[in-house]
This record gives sequence, structure tokens and C-alpha cells, in this order.
Amino acid sequence: MNQPVFPASLDRGVRRVVTAIDEAGKAVIASDALLTGDPRGLLLWATDAPPVPGDPAPPAIAGWWPPPGGVRVTLSSRKPDCLAAAAAPGDWPDINDAAGFHASNSTDVVIVIAGRIWCELDDGVEVELTAGDVMVQNGTRHRWHNHGDGWPTIAVVIVGAAPPQNG
Repeated sequence: MNQPVFPASLDRGVRRVVTAIDEAGKAVIASDALLTGDPRGLLLWATDAPPVPGDPAPPAIAGWWPPPGGVRVTLSSRKPDCLAAAAAPGDWPDINDAAGFHASNSTDVVIVIAGRIWCELDDGVEVELTAGDVMVQNGTRHRWHNHGDGWPTIAVVIVGAAPPQNG
């Protein structure tokens, strides 16, 4: 039997309402849909270029990770560590190393909506984040833990950044 990807509150999906501007210049509801996700999370909105205000069409994107200046808005969770081993490369095969650490060319604004989640940096320092906390993850090497027994709900705004310059 497959374990759930999300807590029961998110497993059914999330309603996304998108507004736009009609031909008469009036605000309208362009779409009202239930979104479902994959093990990485629910992709709520994404763009690889500056958005066009009032455009009802979801922007085209070229993958989960945004290019410099691109944006991804996600909703995710993490199963309690007691239900699964720590993050493994299979969770995010494109970025995780063997220990489950990763870094991306992005600035991620992590907003804890409900529950608790821990972020461990590569020097072993962990910070616990609880509902209402915000973390700005500036492309540093880290991994996530859920030492609790519940499923947190986390919103993440990912802004693509240029790779760091070595030298």
C-alpha cells in the first residue's frame, strides 16, 4: 500500500482561483480548479518570465526549477521521520546528494502554515520552524526533517537565481 504524499488535508488537492481582465477591462474569474500534486508538492503557480497582469493563461514553464528571475509557488508537506528514512536522492533526484542534502540556484521563501519542520544546514545546525515562521533559504546546502509526528503544511515561493560565481 502506498503511503500518502500529503497530509489528509492536502491529499484531495487544493483549489486555485485565478483572476484576469476581460475585454471590457473588468476583473473576472478566469479559472477555478482543483490542483493535485506529485511527491515534491503542489505547483500552485509558475512563470519563467515576468508575468503579464490580467493574462488568464498560466505561463509556460520549462521544469520544476525556475531560471534566473523565474518563480514557482508551491504547497508541500513532509512525512514524519518515523514513517520514512531521512530524505534520500530519490526524493529529489536532480539535486539531493547521498545524505539528502541539496542546494539550488534559487532564493526560497519558506512559510510554515501548519505544523513543524526542521531545516538542517551542512554544518549540522538545525532550526525548528513552526506555524507562522518564515525562512529565507538563499541557495545554501541544507536538508529537511520532520522530527514530529504530524504532517506540516508549507508554502514555498522559489525565485530563480544566477549560479554563484566561484573565484
